[in-house]
Amino acid sequence: MEKEEIGRPIDIFAERCAGCLICELRCSLKFEKAFNPGKARIRVLRLVGADTEYSVSFNDDCDTCGTCARHCPYEALIQEKKAKGA
Repeated sequence: MEKEEIGRPIDIFAERCAGCLICELRCSLKFEKAFNPGKARIRVLRLVGADTEYSVSFNDDCDTCGTCARHCPYEALIQEKKAKGA
């Protein structure tokens, strides 16, 4: 059985990420009712010696609800707009 996505796709712009972890905190608050980045469905990792300073990824439990994108102050996560006429 495939996972059901409820939201529109989320684009990741890792070069804009500042590593603030607001996305992880908001995600964990929504789904786990606690500020616990370790339980978030999004993961921000600091990279050493890479093209971008941070790596951003989603785990298999992510339903693309968009909470992370709505709260990212750096626009590193942007949820795609609804297609016109859709």
